[in-house]
Amino acid sequence: MSASLTIVLVGLMGSGKTTVGKRVARLLNCEFIDLDDVVSKSHGTSVREIFSQHGEEAFRDYESVALAETLSNRSSSLVLATGGGAVIRQSNRKIITESADHVVWLDARVDDLVNRTQSNSGRPLLDGDPRAVLAALMDARRAWYESVATMKVDTQNHTASQVAETIAAAVGPKVES
Repeated sequence: MSASLTIVLVGLMGSGKTTVGKRVARLLNCEFIDLDDVVSKSHGTSVREIFSQHGEEAFRDYESVALAETLSNRSSSLVLATGGGAVIRQSNRKIITESADHVVWLDARVDDLVNRTQSNSGRPLLDGDPRAVLAALMDARRAWYESVATMKVDTQNHTASQVAETIAAAVGPKVES
C-alpha cells in the first residue's frame, strides 16, 4: 500500500457520501473533505446560492477546479466525498480515476434517496418532484458511476457505520497519514 491513500466516494445526492466518508476517514485515520464544502468556502456562499446566482454550469466549473486542486499533489491520506454530479464531466472522471486508489460508488434506491434528502433544502436540483428528479438523475448518471467505480456498495438496509466498515475493510488496514 502506498504511503498515502486516496478514496473518492461517488453517488447520487442522499447516498451517504458525506456521512459515510467521515466515518471511513475516522476508521482509516485519513483526512475527510467534502467537495461541495470546498466549492462553498472558495466562493463564500452555499451551493444553492451558486446555482441560483450563476447557474449549474458555473457550479460545475467551480466543482471541476476544486476537484483538480483537491486531488493534485496529495501527500496525506484522504477520503473525498464528491458532489453527485461530479462524474458528469469526462475531465472529472479522468481526474478521479487517475488520482484515486479506490473509487467507491454508494448505490442507493430512489426511495431511500428521497427519504434521505426530503428535509434538506440546500439541494437545488431537487426543487419540484424529488422522486422524478432522482430517478432521472440515476438513469442519466448510472453508467458514469459504474465507469469510475472500483467498488460498488449497495446502501440498502445498511447503516452508514456498516457501509463505512465495509469500505474500510475492503481498502486495507489502518494507514498512516
